[in-house]
Amino acid sequence: MKILRSLPTALAACVALAMVTAPPVAAVPEQAPLSWAALDTSDGQDAGLTPCVDEAHRTRPEAWTCMGGVLRVTADGRGKTTDAVYTVTEGAPAFPRARAAVPGRDDYDSWCENGTICSRQINDYTAEVKGNGAYGDSKGVIGTFDVVYRQSFDGNLPRWRTLIDWDSGPEINPGTWTNTCRVNLSGRPDDYCGRNNVNLTSINATAQRAWWPSGDRWSYNAQRLTGSGKYHDDHEGEFTAFGHRQLFKAGVLHTGRWTKCNTRTGCQYYQVPWQP
Repeated sequence: MKILRSLPTALAACVALAMVTAPPVAAVPEQAPLSWAALDTSDGQDAGLTPCVDEAHRTRPEAWTCMGGVLRVTADGRGKTTDAVYTVTEGAPAFPRARAAVPGRDDYDSWCENGTICSRQINDYTAEVKGNGAYGDSKGVIGTFDVVYRQSFDGNLPRWRTLIDWDSGPEINPGTWTNTCRVNLSGRPDDYCGRNNVNLTSINATAQRAWWPSGDRWSYNAQRLTGSGKYHDDHEGEFTAFGHRQLFKAGVLHTGRWTKCNTRTGCQYYQVPWQP
């Protein structure tokens, strides 16, 4: 009987000893969220890029560019090279005729700083498009820049002028950029009516702008357009940033649609901004 009475006491003593000698279980620390360099909109500019940059934040690709309401990814989350375009904002803001530029006045640093892409028609023969751009990697925004394409017809001969403008970040080194004339075709891929290479120099904090061919000259299409066909243009390019190995690509921008390409009237715009 004494043995039976002492058994519970012995068990209790063993449990107490185990509670005293057992090593404490360390608490599992919460994993800190990955850091992200956010888009700076404190100066009231580039706010239109926020939805696209937010999508890049969500998916965290290794190389991405926001421009014209689309997210263009050239290296996915695992760093694999790709070239994918994702529509982020439908119907990006546009300011056509109401904001025509004043001849001889440069307002590229104030026009269309809050949207993603804006177009304006200067007259029947001249139009411009401006795209606000941001680019980055899985850690966030690396830099921001603007692109402006100006088109002005010489009769029925298309011609272009291209500007890239540094806003923030490291030096941007342009690679292949093109201005492409396209023939609008219904129900099938559009045809080509000419393509010009754009040879831009680097831009940075001290040399913020680069023009092609210059701020007062034009790059001409190789052929004249004839007849009553309908046309538009595609503008796009690629670049690298100093200190980063990735290749970034700016999305396609369009100055507008035009027609009436004959020797009597010359090509004239009928749709600015360009509608997909």
